[in-house]
Amino acid sequence: MENENKEKIIIIERQSNLGIASVIFGLVSIFVFSVIFVPLALLFGILGLVRKQYAWSIVGIIFAIIGFATSPMLLGMVGVASMGAQ
Repeated sequence: MENENKEKIIIIERQSNLGIASVIFGLVSIFVFSVIFVPLALLFGILGLVRKQYAWSIVGIIFAIIGFATSPMLLGMVGVASMGAQ
């Protein structure tokens, strides 16, 4: 028997875990607990953009913006802050 040198090639694909987390948090923020999930969706979306996971991260950021727009508590906090500035 001959000793054959076999090479193994390992291909590592990039996973978009941060982008997917951003989408999930953004989608949940539209319906419940916006105060918690909107900042998380934005954070994971921005981190995903930094790591070049563009598609999922952009969708997650869009969902976070929609979650912010549909959250009466967050809109109220912004309104109170703007009233205090006057």
